[in-house]
Parts: sequence; structure tokens; C-alpha cells
Amino acid sequence: MKILVVDDEPIAVQGVVDSVDFKKLGFCAVYTAECYTEAVEVLLREKIDLAICDIEMPDESGIELIEWMRKHSPQTESIILSGHDEFDYARQAVRLDCLEYVLKPVRYEVLTEVVERAVRKIQNRRKTQIMTEYGQKYIENLQKSETEEGDGVEKVARYVDEHLDSDLSVSALAGMVFLSKDHLTRSFKKRYGKTVSEYILEKRMQLARELLWDPRLTVTMVAGKVGFGSYSHFTEQFKKYYGMPPRDFQKIRREKP
Repeated sequence: MKILVVDDEPIAVQGVVDSVDFKKLGFCAVYTAECYTEAVEVLLREKIDLAICDIEMPDESGIELIEWMRKHSPQTESIILSGHDEFDYARQAVRLDCLEYVLKPVRYEVLTEVVERAVRKIQNRRKTQIMTEYGQKYIENLQKSETEEGDGVEKVARYVDEHLDSDLSVSALAGMVFLSKDHLTRSFKKRYGKTVSEYILEKRMQLARELLWDPRLTVTMVAGKVGFGSYSHFTEQFKKYYGMPPRDFQKIRREKP
């Protein structure tokens, strides 16, 4: 963390820097400025986490500096130092979400407590930001994973459509798209409403039905073209699917004018 101490009195600035152990409180760098303009230059150059500002300065007031920070450096917390116990100043500080309004002469043990509170607020904000960023990245990765997973499922479906005459093992198909067998089965059913095995059988039966219309093809030839090495297994599956053996289906089709 980085802190900026702003006061037009160099002795006051040095008093704050010497009296508060900023390093112990977690600050790696302490910057100083003697006026609004110098403070703005530091804020433009460095990411300041906390600014301790005198309210009265020669060019612009500490209130005006905090107003500038709210627009241009909103992550910077602020503490006001003032020699005047005036309600109007305090009210403006509250309006600008200033952490504390500390009266001069400064009791440094009080200022240390205020800075400790500011540190806790900064750390809590950072934790929230980290969790938010982590959540966003998690969602992005999840969406990316779902997209890649969806692409894998579609790739499997396309492969099945183009290789119905091949040995289509679900395990081999899952390995092809770098998914586990169970993961592929769940994702495939979510996308297509059926398991990979059900999809393969459906596509094979649809193709078999078309091929059996061709008078040049025997049932054995059709079985081979749709990935069945066994005539009896093909016949069994076709009958379950269409309610009749493929040979009977072939005869009915060929007998139609």
C-alpha cells in the first residue's frame, strides 16, 4: 500500500511521517506534498491507497482535493486534518465519504488508530475485489469449458454421422474429444436428449432403413454398411426398432409398386 501526506506546513508533514509507523501498518511507500497541485501530481503518478490531507492549503483546500480524488482516484481513502472544529467542514467531509476528521494539534496515537481503521477498510475492499474478479474468472472459465464441451459433443455427433459403418466405441469417442466416458454421456444426453449409444443406434437404423430400399443390397451387405459385423445382431436390433426383421421390411418395400 501507498500513503500520501498533504500539508502546507513542512513541520506538520514531518511530524505525521515520524510519529506514525506506516511501515508497520503495511505501507511500502510514503509520499508527501505541500499543496493541492503537488498532491494531484503524486496521485496522477502513483496509485495511492490513503491520503491524509490538511484542510487549509494555499491554492485549494483539502476538501477540494478529496473531491478531485473521488473523480480521478476513487480507490484512495482519505483522512482530513484540520485546526478548525467547524461543522460545515465536517459535513462536507462526511458527504465525500472521508474516513475521519481529525483535529489539530494531532494526537498521533489517535491518528494511528484512524490509519489502522483505514488499512482494514482498504484490505477488505481488496479482498472483495479479488473475490469478485475470481468469481468473474470462474464464470468465464465455466462458460469457456461449456463451450469447449459443447464443441466436443457436436464433434462426436458429426463423427458418428460420418462413420456409421465403423466400430463406434463410446470410450474411444470420449477420448477423441478429451472427455471421460461418463462426462461425454451426460453432456451428449443434455444436448441431444439421448445417450451416445442411443444416438448411434438411431442413426444406424435410419440409414439401414434407407439402404434396404435398394434392391441391389442384401441384408448382410446393409448390416455391414451400418456397422454390424453380425447378421443376427443386426436383425435383432432392427426388429426391436421397427417391429419386424429387416428381410420382411425389404420384401414389403420391394413389393410396393
